[in-house]
Amino acid sequence: MNYLNKINKVNNKLFYSTTNQIKNVVIDNKDYLKSLKTGETWELIVGIEVHAQTKTKEKLFSNSLNIGSMEGFKANSRVSFVDAAFPGVLPVLNDKCVEQAIKTGLAIGGTINRYSFFDRKHYFYQDLPQGYQITQLTEPIVKGGSIELELGDGRQHKVRISHIQLEQDSGKSIHDLHPTKSLVDLNRAGIGLMEIVSHADFTSSEQVGCYIQKLQHLLKHIGSSDANMQFGEMRCDVNISVHKPNTEFGTRVELKNMISAKAIVSSIDSEARRQINLLESDDKKISRETRGFNQETGETYHLRTKEDEVDYRFFPDPDLPPLIISEERINKIKQQLGELPQDMKKRLIKQYSLTNYDAELLIQDQSIAKFFEQSISFNLNNNNNKPRDVKKILNFLLRDIFSWLNSNNITDFKSITNENQLSIEKFTELLDLIEQGYISTNIGKTILFQMLNGSDNRSPKTLIDSQGLSQISDDSLLDQLVQKLVDDHPKEVIEYHQGKQRVYKFFMGEIMKKTKGRSNPEIVNNLLKKYLDLKK
Repeated sequence: MNYLNKINKVNNKLFYSTTNQIKNVVIDNKDYLKSLKTGETWELIVGIEVHAQTKTKEKLFSNSLNIGSMEGFKANSRVSFVDAAFPGVLPVLNDKCVEQAIKTGLAIGGTINRYSFFDRKHYFYQDLPQGYQITQLTEPIVKGGSIELELGDGRQHKVRISHIQLEQDSGKSIHDLHPTKSLVDLNRAGIGLMEIVSHADFTSSEQVGCYIQKLQHLLKHIGSSDANMQFGEMRCDVNISVHKPNTEFGTRVELKNMISAKAIVSSIDSEARRQINLLESDDKKISRETRGFNQETGETYHLRTKEDEVDYRFFPDPDLPPLIISEERINKIKQQLGELPQDMKKRLIKQYSLTNYDAELLIQDQSIAKFFEQSISFNLNNNNNKPRDVKKILNFLLRDIFSWLNSNNITDFKSITNENQLSIEKFTELLDLIEQGYISTNIGKTILFQMLNGSDNRSPKTLIDSQGLSQISDDSLLDQLVQKLVDDHPKEVIEYHQGKQRVYKFFMGEIMKKTKGRSNPEIVNNLLKKYLDLKK
């Protein structure tokens, strides 16, 4: 995660094409697409199926380790007889996968189906050794729910969830390691998937980008999935159509296996442009098909037509009994969910008077929000039992620390909150030393970066003292320095009294230079005003 980056698209962005340009417009608080070639307005309709791997130790129906998306493991080294579909073996449901699906359903406000069933979806592919996928067609584990989005211009948008079903992941086919053969790795085969199916409630690619980001954050927050798209732990299929307002929906086109939020947003823009170009041409026809997306060209490409789609011959899996979930279990999991991201955001804004932007950044990672709140109240004996300044904590956390994380390509905030780097004890000690005037804020930042780099795990005060960085608060010494500085610069004194305020910064800068940044700014400020006023 980039700690300073969010997916926010501008409503007036142009989507360029050799044949046409399409512009996002908002009319009566609704999103539309406008063709700059014809001036006509179009409505985009998008629905999404998200496949998120469950965060469990073992796979959905076997005791093989769930490491299929992790790098560095030998191919086919985490495969059981069940995963490889040996004759005579039977699936055994992993109850932890069920728990993760229930958690996800509760987090989106869905209804947990107390009686759900597993079905077989038949199709042939080399990385599906059973010849079918175990899924849930008729009675999925979760029905309903919704996710509220906050768009870049401040508008709210609600996305309804149709259902969540539990199913098996497939293996991986690898086509680029041999000149004439495709290789198969079954490490991923059988890992539990939550297929989260939305209603067709999206009318812009920005909404889709926000939804993907928010859903990914929610899954990570509640711990039901790691949802790392770069590792294939979260993948998306997108259904897209366009039509003129107040007319019937257009022909739906599916985009398969999108594995990054950026690619999803770009593919929707590209496919919407392609469909509008076709409908405004002499052809005026969209084929029902499945397409892929080429990130290099920024264009979608044909995979197969609807006529090529197979009959999956769904029927109930005879090897698996109905999945029965008690009300007691549902309530127990609900109590264990904890504070959800949006509830946390509202509380942080109200409790600490945060801006919407700052609160949004804090809740991106639960460990960041926890660290922030701990910083306010931890060991207040060192701060005269007063809560620490929220703004100062935010400046260090959201600006300086986030900047350091990004520049060092560190995506896990929790990994730096240890004794060798930035423990809560060290961070609050540093804040208190600044508050007490022992060091300036600038020196505090220097010490902060030294702690983050982890080269010296001594306490902040020890680091400060060993480098002689403590703030000079000796009134008599600073008095002499300021008086001499003012006496030595009569020209600048005249300019100051002529209203040139920049000269004041010159004096402050000179004092800081002479004291190597260690002088107390408040004392220097008072002394400067005193001696400058005496020269009137």
